[in-house]
Amino acid sequence: MNIRPFDYSDADYELYVRLSNAVYPDQPRTLEALRHFDATKGPGEIAQTFFIEQAGQAVGWFAFMTPRFNPLSGQLEVEWGLLPGHEPLSEALWGALERELARHRPGALVTRVREDWPQAAFYMARGFEVYDRMWPSTLDLGRFDPAPFQRPLPESIRIGTLADLDYHSEAVQRRYYALVTALLRDVPSAQPVELWPFELWQERSMKDKNLIPEANFIAFEGEAMVGVSQLWRSPRPQTLQTGLTGVLPSHRRRGIALALKLRALEYARQQGYRYVRTNNHQVNRPMLALNEALGFEKGPAQLHLKKSLFVKEEL
Repeated sequence: MNIRPFDYSDADYELYVRLSNAVYPDQPRTLEALRHFDATKGPGEIAQTFFIEQAGQAVGWFAFMTPRFNPLSGQLEVEWGLLPGHEPLSEALWGALERELARHRPGALVTRVREDWPQAAFYMARGFEVYDRMWPSTLDLGRFDPAPFQRPLPESIRIGTLADLDYHSEAVQRRYYALVTALLRDVPSAQPVELWPFELWQERSMKDKNLIPEANFIAFEGEAMVGVSQLWRSPRPQTLQTGLTGVLPSHRRRGIALALKLRALEYARQQGYRYVRTNNHQVNRPMLALNEALGFEKGPAQLHLKKSLFVKEEL
């Protein structure tokens, strides 16, 4: 077994995507998304990838990085994969990963893995524990009837989109950022959410090629933004991915979140998409209940795993 670092060449990007999609076909990656990820690393963030080769051919990889969606201090996120038939290399791969990680002295390792994948048992056998679950759910728009859910909005509320605004301007982006971060702070989850600074959010979100301004639906009261439901492009065929959906506490229980979701689903159908996917923390019962009522069907849960490490200080 030979280990070599990812060299950021076109060939290595293509190799990484090809391996990842072969091992995890239900979580497809694209070259564009991977390049965007590397181009938007924050100050001091870590991201390293290594290929596993056998007989001169890449048969797997491992990687570790500062967690992108919740970059808590001292934590590194890990991932790995091996092509079918090369599972006996798992122990050697993990040993190599631990040696590379040791140079960074992390306080904890985190990872995300589907509950029905063999990697879940592999991680747990090495001291990882479940600290959160997320439920991926899919709505088949061909079988969805919105009529039973239609309700009149409060007279003071209107729904528009990010595309209706001068969303390239910093002033609009800062208003939108204020709404998004206020809602993210309030999303029920097992760990406190660490928010991206505005400039990093600009690079990662507003310049993401998967952003669809026309599918970022915003609830307004006057000029104030009070709620949002986002749809993003997805590498899955005929599918849009739900991003953040939420309403400020001051405007809840007025049917606004439901109206935003319905507007987003109608957009997806009008654009010819067949499916809309979403992900919800298991503790986020209000949004889980709303999605279940709309007809979203759950898939196997994604486990969020964590292993605490004890780093001895040098004397």
